[in-house]
Amino acid sequence: MTQRERNLKKRKLEVPVLGRKESQAQTRARLIAVGREHFVRFGMGGASVAKIAAEAGFTRGALYANFQNLEELFVAVLKSGSDMELLTFQSILASTRSAQERFQMLREAIGARMQDPAWIVLQAEFQANALRSAMIREAFLEQQARRRRDGAALLREFTSQMGLVLSASPEEIVALLGSLSEGLAVRQAVSGVLELEQARALSLLCFDRLVTWGLPGQHPVQ
Repeated sequence: MTQRERNLKKRKLEVPVLGRKESQAQTRARLIAVGREHFVRFGMGGASVAKIAAEAGFTRGALYANFQNLEELFVAVLKSGSDMELLTFQSILASTRSAQERFQMLREAIGARMQDPAWIVLQAEFQANALRSAMIREAFLEQQARRRRDGAALLREFTSQMGLVLSASPEEIVALLGSLSEGLAVRQAVSGVLELEQARALSLLCFDRLVTWGLPGQHPVQ
């Protein structure tokens, strides 16, 4: 056996063997990532199971082993984005930075989603398809309920830790900010004009009227 062959054999032995669950999790994650790109580019109506599977490096059978249909993959894409958003806010809450710094990080996170063109397109697609598909409608309503519940709980924690002053209940604030961002997403997607800075400014204007840090009326606006 040559040295090259010995090295190749050694590399094969060093490669970790994934268990069934780990392998399936990686497959799902890859399909969700590629699916997200396709839904942003082509929408639900133009996305193709065959093309998503092929670009992800799998067969159609592998996609159907993880998702019943294109709609279920679309819902998984939206849930993945929602989970990442929640993790962002949780990391800010757990940060060891000062209260003022964390408040500014919270504001930036609120405004940041309105500067993500992919998020805008996906939110518009989510709402449009919720009108046509019972499955997506159910997922949309579940997301709204989960966002209100988890968002309100986080806002209460922020208020407790940082001494925030709220102009409405946490549930009302989360609902208002969510409705505004979703409405702005639809308007921009339909018009085809992405006014990202204006949308961010409107989101933060609403936030600053509902949530303050320190003395009432004082906002660390930049």
